[in-house]
Amino acid sequence: MKPKTKWILLSILAYVLFVGCGLGFGFLDPAKISWPWTAFWLIAALGIAYYLGFKNLVFERTMYYAKQLDLTKADLVTMLPELSGRQEVPDPQKRHWFSPVFNFSLQNLNILDHQLAQLAQTKGIKPFD
Repeated sequence: MKPKTKWILLSILAYVLFVGCGLGFGFLDPAKISWPWTAFWLIAALGIAYYLGFKNLVFERTMYYAKQLDLTKADLVTMLPELSGRQEVPDPQKRHWFSPVFNFSLQNLNILDHQLAQLAQTKGIKPFD
């Protein structure tokens, strides 16, 4: 299964589980919280599921290129000029099931992804599927 398909399916599954639990346990019941709040939480959950799926896909692509280029965590830190003190760059040599949600921003992930994709293209590395 391609990574994009995997993350789309996981995002849809997480959303369906949230909606199912919300309606099943009653915490999204329109009779209890009103229709506007039910709609708000359904739309918010959809946005969160999309964001996490997208971030994990970009993270997986970034780690793929970093591994193919034999880069270390220190190499990735040097590619990010404005890294805040709290942010921790993931180590490409370790297995990550999910992207770091709170301690590594999507902005820095996009910077790394763009730089590593260009570097991989110049080195003739097979594109990420």
